[in-house]
Parts: sequence; structure tokens; C-alpha cells
Amino acid sequence: MTRALWLLLLAACTRPGEDRPITEETVGAASIADATVRVVDGLAAVRDLSDHHIELWSTAPAIAFEITLGSTGAGAWTLVVRNSLPDALLTIDGAAVARDAGTRPTVAQFQLVLTTGTHAVALAPPDAGTVERYRVAAMADIQTALPTVDEVFAKINAVPDARFVVGMGDITERGEIDEFDLFERQLETLDIPYYTTIGNHELWAPFDRYTDRYGRADFQFVFKSAWFTFADSGDAGIDPLVEDWLLPRLDAAKGKTSVFLTHIPPLDPVGARYGAFRSSRDGHRLVAQLVGAGVDLALYGHVHTYIPYENAGIPSYISGGGGAQPMKGDGIDRHFLMVELDPANQTIGTVEVHRVD
Repeated sequence: MTRALWLLLLAACTRPGEDRPITEETVGAASIADATVRVVDGLAAVRDLSDHHIELWSTAPAIAFEITLGSTGAGAWTLVVRNSLPDALLTIDGAAVARDAGTRPTVAQFQLVLTTGTHAVALAPPDAGTVERYRVAAMADIQTALPTVDEVFAKINAVPDARFVVGMGDITERGEIDEFDLFERQLETLDIPYYTTIGNHELWAPFDRYTDRYGRADFQFVFKSAWFTFADSGDAGIDPLVEDWLLPRLDAAKGKTSVFLTHIPPLDPVGARYGAFRSSRDGHRLVAQLVGAGVDLALYGHVHTYIPYENAGIPSYISGGGGAQPMKGDGIDRHFLMVELDPANQTIGTVEVHRVD
């Protein structure tokens, strides 16, 4: 079956992701009269491509992209990559480029002199390919607590070896522009980048309001030989197009340290809350796919509490402690997880809860 026919058939029925999987295929590419930018695997949103100025929002600790210039595009350019690692280094066609001084830790700015033609660009820390233990923070469900999430970020900053934050969605309450603006102002207090998928609360607004700023909701990256795969479950399910995208990527991570992240848990570990896919059959199918792909760790949000459990033998954690109203009686309010990855042994180390309140 051709892809065009498949899309037509899908359009004739209700799909949980609506047009989101199709919309995000355009993420990471932009063109003007004499310049084009294409980010490999869509791992950055092109926020601005204008006269000799490029601005990206990165969704991975290491990204690669191409800049293609026509004759009038050659000359001096400013490149800004937001949400990047503080120690990330830039190379263009294999040559290192100095980073501008005085920018925030997660904002990498460079002055470039580019000639006509296509240039291969990479931004990554020097240890991106080193196979060794490291730790990342994980959190979800900020929502109405956006005005005070800087307190959570301060606690993350206090963890000396946290490389970046992975998020399981619901950074806003309604996906409003002023909420996204506030989120970015709060991120200025965080010393490391924040890579996240969407949650159901972002879907109150048009999807391109999210993708234009933060890129894809479905993406995968590799850092220090550990694989992170993020999937959009904002409608309490995995869209068929997303599933087609997801399965080969899970298979690519098989036999490696593999972490899967999505907002809504496929199956409710408690059974009496709102924390599961709308279809238990779909939830069981996803769990079976994760098991078949050898996923080592699954991270979820959506339920505003902390639940460590196992799904068919996969260590799984619900961590919805970003500040949204907590589940009453659970005894845990704002918190985040610190996850240790051990790619040399193809496994997960410790997963610790860090309380904020």
C-alpha cells in the first residue's frame, strides 16, 4: 500500500493524533530566497531563518544539520541554538567554530562566514560518543505551577552531574502563548536543557503553536550510546502513523540502553485513576511492543503522583510532580527523578526521587 493511499484511508476514520504526525514531518526544515536549513531527523525547530540569521530550538543533546546557500546568501551569518548543552561544540564542514562569550549556558551563539553551497553543521559536547555512566533528570506535569517551576529547576541545578532534563509532557495548562512565554522565562533559571514531548494539556491549542517553538512531539536521540525515544500520547493513545514511526526506532535501540518516554501510561498501575490509554487493547499492544524491543525503562507523567512499578518486566515510573495539583493522600508533592544510565553494560542504574516540597 502506498503512503498516499494509507493517508487517505486514515483520513476517512477517526485517529487519535489527528493531523499531528503529518504536521511534525515539516519540523526542522525552512527556506528563504537564497538559504535553506535542514535538521537531521527533525531534532530542532527552526525558529527563525531570515537575512543572515538562523535560530534553532534543539530537542536533543547532539544535532546535525545542513545550511545551503545560493550566491546572495554567502557572507556573515549569526547562528543561535537554544536549549543546548552548556559544553556543546560547533563544527562546520569539520572545522571548529568559537562560541560567543556571555550567553546563557543553554544558549549557544556563533558568528559564521559561509560560502555558497551546502555546509554540514554539527553541535554536540565532546563526550557525546563516550560510553560511560551519566545521569539525567526526568519530570512532567508543570501546568498551573509554571509561576513557581523555577523552584524545581533550582533543585535540579543543585544536582552537580545532571546532563539534561527529559520531560513527559504537560508543560502548560492550556497551551496558551503566554504560558509558553512564561515557560521559556523559567527555563532561563535552568542550567541544562529540557527535552520533552507533549501532554494532553498542550492539545487545548493548535499543534503548530507547539511545534513552531519546540519541534517534534515524536523524536529519538542517542547520547553516549543510550537511546531516548519520545512518543505523543496526548490523546490517550498512539496514533497509527506514530506507531509506524515508533516501531523501527524501538527496534533500532534494541540491545542498547533504551528509554521510552510518553505522557500517558498505556496501562493504569492502580486501576482506579485516570492514568491509562483510552483503549486497554492499545495499551497492552504498546507494552508488548516495548517488551519486544527490549526497552529498559519507561517514563510516564499525567497522573500527578509518583508510582514505581513494572510493566511486563519493564521498570516503569509515573512522575507527575512538576507542580500540577498532586493526588491527595499520596504523600508526595513536587518532585523529579534522577535516572542513572549505564550504556557500557546496556542497562539502567539507580532511579532516585528528589523531593522539592
